Amino acid sequence: MTTFSSEKTFSSLHALFFEKFINLLTTHGKKTKALKIFFSVLTLLDEKAKIYGADVATLSAGEIFEIGIKNCAPNLQVRKVRVAGTTYLVPAILAKKKQEALAMRWIIEAAKKKKKTSRTGIAVCLADEIFDAYLHQGAARAKRNECHRLAEANRAYTRYRWW
Repeated sequence: MTTFSSEKTFSSLHALFFEKFINLLTTHGKKTKALKIFFSVLTLLDEKAKIYGADVATLSAGEIFEIGIKNCAPNLQVRKVRVAGTTYLVPAILAKKKQEALAMRWIIEAAKKKKKTSRTGIAVCLADEIFDAYLHQGAARAKRNECHRLAEANRAYTRYRWW
């Protein structure tokens, strides 16, 4: 069991999940700063859960975080395949690890975009984006839906899938 400073214990699976997010959040080698941001995000998620309502208040920040990531994880991705001089977008199923990694990257990217337009800090923007993802909303969820829409539109080209 791994303990974090928010006095909660998470299983080793949660710890690996959180470690991946912290590594993606790290920029210019400043992992300590990324850890501080991550723990403030967890604290903000706890506060948001208490404000939102009884259904969410029973969940911990880690559970909201994990559900938010899973709600943004794409199942399909399109790859470019060149056949007889023509490039087709071929839908492909993603592995679980790749789904989670893409969802985390999209959430961090959306939070950074939101930070540029608002005066709030990155932790607040990340907490907002994760909570929006938990509610099936937000920019990361829109990106997932766009990815699925593109795969659906090109499903006729699945015959070109060779990998």
